[in-house]
Amino acid sequence: MNATKMGPSITLLIAAALLGGAQAGAQSFKATKPTSGAPPAAIPTFSTSDLSRTGIFYAGGKYVGAQGKEVMGGSAYVEVWVPKQIKHPYPIVYIHGAGQTATDWLQTPDGRPGWAYYFAKQGYVQYMVDSPARGRSPYVPDHDGNLNIRTAANLEATFTASAKKGDFPRAHLHSQFPGSGLKGDPIFDDFAKTQVQFLGGGGPASQDELSRDAFVALLDAIKSPVIILSHSQGGAAGWLTADARPNQVKGIVTVEPGGPPIKNVDTAKVAYSTAAGGGMSWGVTASPITYDPPIRAASELQVALEEKSDIPGDVVPCYVQKEPAHKLVNLEKIPVVYLSAEGGYHREFDHSLAKWLNQAGVKTQFVRMEEVGLRGNGHEMMLEKNSDEIAKFIDGWMVKNIPQKDKPSMAMPPAGIPTFSTENISRHGFFYAGGKYAGEAGKEIMDDAMYTEVWVPKQMRHPYPVVFFHGNGQTGAVWRQTPDGRPGWAYYLIEHGYSVYMVDYPARGRSPYVPGVDGKLGIRTALDLAQIWTGPVPSGGNFPRMHKYTQWPSDSPKKGTMGDPVFDYFAKGQMQFVNNQAELAIPAGVALLDKIGSPVILLTHSQGGGIGFNVADERPNLIAGMVAIEPGGPQIGTVDTAKVEYTRVNPNSWGLTPMPMKYDPPFASPSDIKVHLEPSERPGDEVGCYMQDEPVHKLVGYQGMRILSMSAEGTYHRVFDVCIPKWLNQAGAKDDFVRLEDAGIHGNMHEMFLDRNSNDVIKFIDGWLDKNVK
Repeated sequence: MNATKMGPSITLLIAAALLGGAQAGAQSFKATKPTSGAPPAAIPTFSTSDLSRTGIFYAGGKYVGAQGKEVMGGSAYVEVWVPKQIKHPYPIVYIHGAGQTATDWLQTPDGRPGWAYYFAKQGYVQYMVDSPARGRSPYVPDHDGNLNIRTAANLEATFTASAKKGDFPRAHLHSQFPGSGLKGDPIFDDFAKTQVQFLGGGGPASQDELSRDAFVALLDAIKSPVIILSHSQGGAAGWLTADARPNQVKGIVTVEPGGPPIKNVDTAKVAYSTAAGGGMSWGVTASPITYDPPIRAASELQVALEEKSDIPGDVVPCYVQKEPAHKLVNLEKIPVVYLSAEGGYHREFDHSLAKWLNQAGVKTQFVRMEEVGLRGNGHEMMLEKNSDEIAKFIDGWMVKNIPQKDKPSMAMPPAGIPTFSTENISRHGFFYAGGKYAGEAGKEIMDDAMYTEVWVPKQMRHPYPVVFFHGNGQTGAVWRQTPDGRPGWAYYLIEHGYSVYMVDYPARGRSPYVPGVDGKLGIRTALDLAQIWTGPVPSGGNFPRMHKYTQWPSDSPKKGTMGDPVFDYFAKGQMQFVNNQAELAIPAGVALLDKIGSPVILLTHSQGGGIGFNVADERPNLIAGMVAIEPGGPQIGTVDTAKVEYTRVNPNSWGLTPMPMKYDPPFASPSDIKVHLEPSERPGDEVGCYMQDEPVHKLVGYQGMRILSMSAEGTYHRVFDVCIPKWLNQAGAKDDFVRLEDAGIHGNMHEMFLDRNSNDVIKFIDGWLDKNVK
């Protein structure tokens, strides 16, 4: 079988892409009837009417590793919200607790708007971080240290169902977590999906130190003064950040920060632990902080343990400094409010940290929440039933205790922090698709859940939402923003009336990775990124068309390589990844489509292409159309892109991916797929393609499915990109394969959605969708 018999020529395919093309081939594919394009009621979204701009960026970060093998680590993903009416001069910077991310501030597990929405309504600019090595902030395997994750039983006992499962004296007072707080309750299970892996030590820097460095860089980027709002583990990072930039912190709100001073407490026994090590050895942190008179080591603090506590209740006596006390000189002018919940395990020692702060000269108002009418809370109070009442109390305290001498306009993010208008967004939210518990009884951990961000346009013009599947080493953040600070494809599609869903694959980004259960972690080096994606010519890339790549969005002399500011920023968002990603992502992708419940347009990139093909194979009636941007490949054979030749046949390929697919007549295994190699249409640039022998087995769910496959002018993928579309068309799909330069879009590489002409590419895709996906 030759290429001509396979389908229309490339000229006709481009005509089909632009004009709609002829309806040729089998037409058994039929999507479910479209709906309005808006998310169903089961997917929580919230009005953006109080917002004027949003954006994301990365703070801090530096290269680690040997020369030639450097990896960017230590950066912090930051989301910024700007309200329609800025009423306060000092933005809020949120710092979350251990095992958590900025999702804590966005939404409650029972689907109510989080504190970020409350404070947007009050007129605060807000910055929400994912701490380094957590969430959408990269973790560097074999460098950053060990990883831990909480079990469901631990979450129940300490956070969600303390009255039933806790072993500390005040547990019975905890009543505010929504639902039963137990595994199997949908609210608890949704909460468990937000709980991610966290550093457990063993790296060259602790979590507190990594966070301090990133958050100091964040304050330097913000430039104006801020209010820090910290929780749990984030408390220590907040003290350290304020210590490093005292003139930029106007106030601190801390919600049950990490403690107590000097030594850990056994909360079941209400007694100090006898175990060696641990504790806040520097009083408020386990890392060095500035005292006056100065000290060089924590051991220089002279401390004594009270004979008994001077307050009633189930609390430990306090470690205090012997007088004259060393002062936390950089924190002395910063007002602090410290919230302690009525039914939380922190209550046993919270007063000790507050006492230490006051003795060290830090004006700290310690609030037992029940004494101000906020009853029944536990440690995760920002997620609990009375969360808005707590936010209201915090707002009142800030207005009363933080002098606001500057103009509200001061809080507007500076030009160096990119933000974009929300004028076309009516609602947004997030949820987790899929997920199941893994591990032995009593030690189960939530796994395989997929974080999904959803935006809804103000003017809905399309019945089918776009679902983005990202490439390897990346997250849904790539659709929001380019590395040179332009709005990403999500903004374009929202403006043109599409709802959009952006995922982080399971074990990636804000989706939990379970150590010891999920696959081994890897991460790309800076050199890898440059050679294959951003700067192949100066970095020593090796594929035929690399000289045609001209669209990397930088004019730096080091364009596309280390030292180029745009490249360095891009590297900050490149994530660790598992080696069995498809096995985790396909069930989650199917669950996502089931949750949406009506047909979608699946827009995939690279690794996401194979995942998308398998998801579509499972739910063809929920696919209105697909866009496959340089999908992972090639099928059947493995290609040496430098030599433009096959090196071997992949014995595990089902034609498109290594995962099983449904054919008619069916295949029992990949070994039953009989193929032959057809010659290349463009020798030297593209390999020939493996095709099925006659009679051809058809992809059952793909008959007549409309697909746009795209390949950039300057990419290493061009060597094999032509083959997957040919396989799809032979198997009954309607795949329009477009070499971008033939459509007048020149100079792109594999990451075309980040390139200088990224809007030209998405405009072309939008045009194809308008013509071909009805």
